[in-house]
Amino acid sequence: MSGSATKGISRGVTLASLLLLAGPAMARDRWQRSLDRGEILVYTRSAARGPEVVVKAVIDAAPERVWRLVSQCNHYRQTMLRIKAAREISRRDSEVICRVTVDMPFPYSDLTATTRAIHRAGPEQYSRRWELINGDYKVNRGSWVLTPYRGDRRRTLVVYRAQAVPKAWVPDWIRRKAQQSSLPDLIRHLRGQLRS
Repeated sequence: MSGSATKGISRGVTLASLLLLAGPAMARDRWQRSLDRGEILVYTRSAARGPEVVVKAVIDAAPERVWRLVSQCNHYRQTMLRIKAAREISRRDSEVICRVTVDMPFPYSDLTATTRAIHRAGPEQYSRRWELINGDYKVNRGSWVLTPYRGDRRRTLVVYRAQAVPKAWVPDWIRRKAQQSSLPDLIRHLRGQLRS
Protein backbone atom coordinates (compact mmCIF):
# COMPACT_ATOMS: atom_id res chain seq x y z
CA MET A 1 0.00 0.00 0.00
CA SER A 2 1.25 3.49 -0.75
CA GLY A 3 1.88 6.02 2.02
CA SER A 4 -1.02 8.21 0.86
CA ALA A 5 -3.42 5.24 0.86
CA THR A 6 -2.35 4.38 4.40
CA LYS A 7 -2.91 7.98 5.51
CA GLY A 8 -6.40 7.91 3.97
CA ILE A 9 -7.35 4.73 5.83
CA SER A 10 -5.92 6.10 9.06
CA ARG A 11 -7.84 9.39 8.68
CA GLY A 12 -11.02 7.45 7.81
CA VAL A 13 -10.77 5.24 10.88
CA THR A 14 -10.09 8.26 13.09
CA LEU A 15 -13.02 10.19 11.58
CA ALA A 16 -15.35 7.18 12.02
CA SER A 17 -14.20 6.83 15.63
CA LEU A 18 -14.84 10.51 16.29
CA LEU A 19 -18.31 10.28 14.73
CA LEU A 20 -19.12 7.25 16.88
CA LEU A 21 -17.97 9.11 19.97
CA ALA A 22 -19.72 12.33 18.96
CA GLY A 23 -23.05 10.57 18.31
CA PRO A 24 -23.88 9.75 21.95
CA ALA A 25 -22.41 13.08 23.11
CA MET A 26 -24.57 15.00 20.63
CA ALA A 27 -27.61 13.00 21.74
CA ARG A 28 -26.83 13.73 25.42
CA ASP A 29 -26.49 17.44 24.58
CA ARG A 30 -29.92 17.46 22.87
CA TRP A 31 -31.47 15.64 25.83
CA GLN A 32 -29.84 18.08 28.24
CA ARG A 33 -31.30 21.06 26.36
CA SER A 34 -34.74 19.39 26.38
CA LEU A 35 -34.54 18.79 30.14
CA ASP A 36 -33.40 22.41 30.67
CA ARG A 37 -36.58 23.54 28.86
CA GLY A 38 -38.73 21.43 31.19
CA GLU A 39 -39.62 18.80 28.61
CA ILE A 40 -40.57 15.27 29.70
CA LEU A 41 -38.59 12.66 27.78
CA VAL A 42 -40.19 9.25 27.22
CA TYR A 43 -38.68 6.38 25.29
CA THR A 44 -38.78 2.59 25.13
CA ARG A 45 -35.80 0.26 25.30
CA SER A 46 -35.66 -3.37 24.26
CA ALA A 47 -35.13 -5.63 27.24
CA ALA A 48 -35.38 -9.32 28.06
CA ARG A 49 -38.99 -10.38 28.69
CA GLY A 50 -40.53 -7.24 27.14
CA PRO A 51 -39.92 -3.54 26.48
CA GLU A 52 -38.84 -1.17 29.23
CA VAL A 53 -40.21 2.37 29.27
CA VAL A 54 -37.93 5.15 30.52
CA VAL A 55 -39.03 8.64 31.57
CA LYS A 56 -36.64 11.49 32.34
CA ALA A 57 -37.70 14.90 33.62
CA VAL A 58 -36.71 17.70 35.97
CA ILE A 59 -38.88 18.67 38.93
CA ASP A 60 -38.34 22.03 40.66
CA ALA A 61 -38.10 20.59 44.16
CA ALA A 62 -35.32 19.04 46.25
CA PRO A 63 -34.75 15.27 45.79
CA GLU A 64 -35.82 14.58 49.39
CA ARG A 65 -39.21 16.22 48.73
CA VAL A 66 -39.78 14.16 45.57
CA TRP A 67 -38.64 11.09 47.52
CA ARG A 68 -41.47 11.52 50.02
CA LEU A 69 -43.95 11.02 47.17
CA VAL A 70 -42.33 8.03 45.44
CA SER A 71 -41.22 6.12 48.55
CA GLN A 72 -44.59 5.91 50.39
CA CYS A 73 -46.78 3.38 48.58
CA ASN A 74 -49.53 3.77 51.19
CA HIS A 75 -50.22 7.19 49.63
CA TYR A 76 -50.02 6.20 45.95
CA ARG A 77 -53.76 6.74 45.42
CA GLN A 78 -53.13 10.45 46.03
CA THR A 79 -49.56 10.87 44.79
CA MET A 80 -49.67 8.72 41.62
CA LEU A 81 -52.17 8.35 38.77
CA ARG A 82 -54.53 5.48 37.91
CA ILE A 83 -53.97 3.76 41.26
CA LYS A 84 -57.13 2.12 42.59
CA ALA A 85 -55.59 0.69 45.78
CA ALA A 86 -52.17 0.73 47.44
CA ARG A 87 -50.90 -0.69 50.69
CA GLU A 88 -47.51 -1.07 52.30
CA ILE A 89 -47.38 -4.62 53.65
CA SER A 90 -44.03 -4.43 55.43
CA ARG A 91 -40.91 -2.31 55.83
CA ARG A 92 -37.66 -3.77 57.19
CA ASP A 93 -34.54 -1.61 56.89
CA SER A 94 -34.27 -0.80 53.17
CA GLU A 95 -36.75 -3.47 51.99
CA VAL A 96 -40.35 -2.40 51.41
CA ILE A 97 -43.13 -4.75 50.26
CA CYS A 98 -46.17 -3.14 48.65
CA ARG A 99 -49.39 -4.24 47.00
CA VAL A 100 -50.67 -1.87 44.31
CA THR A 101 -53.72 -2.13 42.03
CA VAL A 102 -53.71 -0.20 38.75
CA ASP A 103 -57.07 1.04 37.45
CA MET A 104 -57.37 -0.26 33.88
CA PRO A 105 -59.82 1.18 31.33
CA PHE A 106 -63.06 -0.71 30.63
CA PRO A 107 -63.40 -3.56 29.61
CA TYR A 108 -60.01 -4.72 30.99
CA SER A 109 -59.59 -6.02 34.54
CA ASP A 110 -57.57 -4.01 37.03
CA LEU A 111 -54.02 -5.27 37.60
CA THR A 112 -52.59 -5.99 41.06
CA ALA A 113 -48.97 -6.66 41.94
CA THR A 114 -47.13 -7.35 45.17
CA THR A 115 -43.55 -6.11 44.83
CA ARG A 116 -40.38 -6.04 46.88
CA ALA A 117 -38.51 -2.72 46.67
CA ILE A 118 -35.10 -1.72 47.91
CA HIS A 119 -34.95 1.90 49.06
CA ARG A 120 -31.78 3.99 49.22
CA ALA A 121 -32.37 7.43 50.68
CA GLY A 122 -29.71 10.01 49.81
CA PRO A 123 -27.87 12.11 50.29
CA GLU A 124 -26.62 12.23 46.67
CA GLN A 125 -29.09 9.77 45.19
CA TYR A 126 -32.50 8.49 46.23
CA SER A 127 -33.67 5.26 44.63
CA ARG A 128 -36.53 2.80 44.78
CA ARG A 129 -35.97 -0.40 42.77
CA TRP A 130 -38.70 -3.00 42.73
CA GLU A 131 -39.26 -6.58 41.54
CA LEU A 132 -42.42 -8.65 41.34
CA ILE A 133 -43.27 -11.12 44.11
CA ASN A 134 -46.68 -12.13 42.73
CA GLY A 135 -49.79 -10.78 41.05
CA ASP A 136 -51.40 -10.22 37.65
CA TYR A 137 -48.09 -9.79 35.80
CA LYS A 138 -45.49 -11.99 34.19
CA VAL A 139 -43.01 -9.17 34.76
CA ASN A 140 -43.27 -6.06 36.91
CA ARG A 141 -40.01 -4.34 37.75
CA GLY A 142 -38.59 -0.88 37.65
CA SER A 143 -37.08 2.01 39.52
CA TRP A 144 -37.27 5.63 40.54
CA VAL A 145 -33.86 7.34 40.72
CA LEU A 146 -33.66 10.92 41.98
CA THR A 147 -30.54 13.10 41.90
CA PRO A 148 -29.86 16.84 42.17
CA TYR A 149 -30.16 18.32 38.69
CA ARG A 150 -26.81 19.65 37.51
CA GLY A 151 -25.66 19.91 41.12
CA ASP A 152 -28.60 22.13 42.15
CA ARG A 153 -30.12 20.55 45.28
CA ARG A 154 -33.32 22.61 44.75
CA ARG A 155 -34.08 20.71 41.53
CA THR A 156 -34.38 16.98 40.89
CA LEU A 157 -33.58 14.87 37.86
CA VAL A 158 -36.16 12.08 37.90
CA VAL A 159 -35.43 8.88 36.00
CA TYR A 160 -38.31 6.40 36.06
CA ARG A 161 -37.98 2.95 34.48
CA ALA A 162 -40.71 0.34 34.29
CA GLN A 163 -41.11 -3.03 32.66
CA ALA A 164 -44.62 -4.42 33.09
CA VAL A 165 -45.97 -7.41 31.20
CA PRO A 166 -49.47 -8.44 32.37
CA LYS A 167 -50.52 -12.08 32.34
CA ALA A 168 -53.70 -11.08 30.51
CA TRP A 169 -53.50 -9.71 26.96
CA VAL A 170 -53.50 -5.90 26.82
CA PRO A 171 -53.69 -4.20 23.39
CA ASP A 172 -50.66 -2.32 22.10
CA TRP A 173 -52.69 0.94 21.91
CA ILE A 174 -53.15 0.93 25.69
CA ARG A 175 -49.42 0.44 26.24
CA ARG A 176 -48.62 3.22 23.77
CA LYS A 177 -51.13 5.53 25.49
CA ALA A 178 -49.50 4.82 28.85
CA GLN A 179 -46.14 5.80 27.42
CA GLN A 180 -47.21 8.81 25.39
CA SER A 181 -49.69 10.48 27.73
CA SER A 182 -50.09 8.75 31.10
CA LEU A 183 -46.40 8.86 32.04
CA PRO A 184 -45.91 12.55 31.15
CA ASP A 185 -49.18 13.20 33.03
CA LEU A 186 -47.67 11.45 36.04
CA ILE A 187 -44.64 13.76 36.00
CA ARG A 188 -46.91 16.80 35.68
CA HIS A 189 -48.97 15.44 38.60
CA LEU A 190 -45.84 15.11 40.75
CA ARG A 191 -44.74 18.61 39.77
CA GLY A 192 -48.16 19.97 40.78
CA GLN A 193 -47.95 18.40 44.24
CA LEU A 194 -44.51 19.90 44.84
CA ARG A 195 -45.15 23.49 43.78
CA SER A 196 -44.19 25.82 46.61
